[in-house]
This record gives sequence, structure tokens and C-alpha cells, in this order.
Amino acid sequence: MSGLAIPESVRPFAGRIIDADSHEMIPAQMWHDEFGAITDRLAKTFLAHPPDNPGGLNYPDFAGDVMAMNADTVWTAKGSPAPGAVDFERRLELMDFTGVDRQLVFPGGVAIMASFLYNFPVEYGFMQDFDGDRKVYGRQLIDASNQWAVRTASISSRLRPIAALIGDTPEELIASARSLIEQGIRTVWLMSSVPPGGVSPAHSSLDPLWSLLADAQITATLHIGSEGGFLKSEVWGDAESFDGYKVGVEFDLSPWRLSIQHLPSQNFLATMITGGVFERHPGLRFGVIELGSFWIGPLAQMLDLWHDNGETFGPNAAVRLSMRPSEYIARNVRVTAFPFEPVDDYIDKFGLEDVYCYASDFPHLEGGKHSMHRFAARLERLGPAIMEKFFVTNGSWLVPA
Repeated sequence: MSGLAIPESVRPFAGRIIDADSHEMIPAQMWHDEFGAITDRLAKTFLAHPPDNPGGLNYPDFAGDVMAMNADTVWTAKGSPAPGAVDFERRLELMDFTGVDRQLVFPGGVAIMASFLYNFPVEYGFMQDFDGDRKVYGRQLIDASNQWAVRTASISSRLRPIAALIGDTPEELIASARSLIEQGIRTVWLMSSVPPGGVSPAHSSLDPLWSLLADAQITATLHIGSEGGFLKSEVWGDAESFDGYKVGVEFDLSPWRLSIQHLPSQNFLATMITGGVFERHPGLRFGVIELGSFWIGPLAQMLDLWHDNGETFGPNAAVRLSMRPSEYIARNVRVTAFPFEPVDDYIDKFGLEDVYCYASDFPHLEGGKHSMHRFAARLERLGPAIMEKFFVTNGSWLVPA
């Protein structure tokens, strides 16, 4: 392995690129050793899945993180066998080879499945045969995954393993955040469909949490996989038209699910903006990850419309906003795009060139092949300044040095 496996137009940013979404993809065969015996019941479910599916977690003959790392495999290999998917010393090598300085590392199996148990009703279809307390077991799995994140964070400051932040009260949420920070965690993942600590994210009882995160330069994120329970009923998607679509590690690929999966995060973010959270905490870093970026421009446009024309934002408002909503988004919020999105067109239409940022989603199948090359091909016409924002500057807000 030599040189860099990146497009020519991105080479000026090599060694400074920020990857705002990647995952561990430890196969279920290794969960007992990596996360503890608490995962044995969850592993039983996944060990019954079809083997060696790059979108799955069952690899009966997994020989370890041994696949050759070259200019092809780093962009096309997916699943647990991909180079650097499991061994995070090798992940650093992959980052070097692809010009990446720092990378967010979201859970790849245990915590995402835990969020399904914790948030999704049984009607969603996940582990319907589980006869225990879904929320309790989900919480235990999240704790196990968070401890893995703490251990992995000690490997290198370039790696930012994410810990899930959950709690039934604001006080519990704040205490959990403080404990994770003290253990070295620098990025937390909130559940998008669940009022944090049982209250609105704009409620004053959460101001100590937002202040804690902002003061410590800890990034708060929302990520796909925690949408369950946002809608009162899953019956909306229970139609013959939506049967038979693939189910990935984090979500199913039915047209209905794809059309609504961003709504919980959009609601969460809009609540924070209109409720003055970013007004009160101007240094708060916030990312919405792996939900596409098609919705952020229209959201900014809609919120600005109400801000400019609605009395609710005027002199009689309970919370006065000193800026337009789109300005809080530009200052505080970063959103990752899918590689098939026309990000250049979004920038032409909505601006917000400080918001969109690069993410590989490595080694997940839905991240696609040659993600960096596809993004570069779209953005080259906008020039190197915009490309630097997308590949370097914008992501640096989420992953500060």
C-alpha cells in the first residue's frame, strides 16, 4: 500500500479530511468477547441470520480483520471483513490511506440494536420473540457498547467513538453525560424519537446538559436507528406495497421508511432552534448523521418564513431569537449527505455551505462505493473553497482537534 486512494481534486486536503460518519462492524461471533455476556441473547438472533451478508453481522468463518488494504478495497469492501472494520489500529491505517485526519465512529451492531429494543415497539418486528423487558435489556446493551467506546477512544484522539446518551430524567441524562465525558468520550448520540430525559430538548431543565456539552466541546448527535416510537403507530408502513424490501443494520429500505426516517431528527432540531437552545448555548456543537441532507435546506427556509412573518418569533415571544433560524443552523449544526445526493444543487438553492459535510459510512453497505469520489465529482464545479468546507472545515466543528 502506498500513496493516497483519493480523487485528485481532494488531494489538497489530504491529512485534514474529517469523516463524520463511520461504524465499528464487529460480527456477532465476537460480541461476547468485545462487549460481554450481556450480548449473548442479542447475538443468538443475529447468528440465525443468513451468513456472510455484507449488510449483516453473521460471519461464521470470520478470520479477523485481515483483508488486504488497497485502493479498491478501502472503497468497495463492505461489512465485517472490510479492512479496518473491526481492528481500530488498522482503521487508523485506512484513514491515512484515504487522507482522513479524524473520524466519528458510531456503533455498528450492539448499540443500534439496543436502540431498537429501547425505542421501537414490538410491532416494528425486531426480536419479537424476546420475552424480557425490552427497555431494560436495551439499556444494558447500550451500557456495554458505551464501555467499548470508552476503551476504543483511548487508542487515538483521531478516533471518536460515540456513546449513546439516554436517561429517564434530565438529572439522569446530565449525570450520564458527565460520567461519559470523564471517561474520555467526546461525542454523544441522543435518541431522536425520545424526548431527552422525558422533556422537550428546549426545556430549561436541560440547559445544564447543553451547557456541559458546549463548555467541554462535546458534540451532540442524532443518528439513524433511533426513530422508533416517533409515530403513534407502525401501521402506516404495514401495506403490501412495502413488503419484501431489504433490512439493513440500521433501517429497512422500504419506500415508506425512507420517506419518513428523517422526521424525528427534523422535529428534534426544529424544537431546539425555535426553543432558543442555540441562542442560550452559542457554542453547542450539533450533528445530524446518516439521515441525508435533502431536508435541512427546506427546514431552514420554512423556519425563516415563520420567523420573518409570524408573531410567535416577535416581540411577544417567550423566547427571543437574535438571529434567523437558518443562521443558527449555519453556526451550530452540521448534516451529513448520502453520496448520491446533489449537494452542489442544494448549495446553489439554499446556501448553507457551512452545514453539509463529508461522511463515508464505512464499512456499511448503504454508504455505497467510492463515496469520496462521488462527492468530489459533484462539488468540483463549486471550486476548492466549497470543497474544503465540505471535506474539512464543516466536519471539524463536529470533530474538534
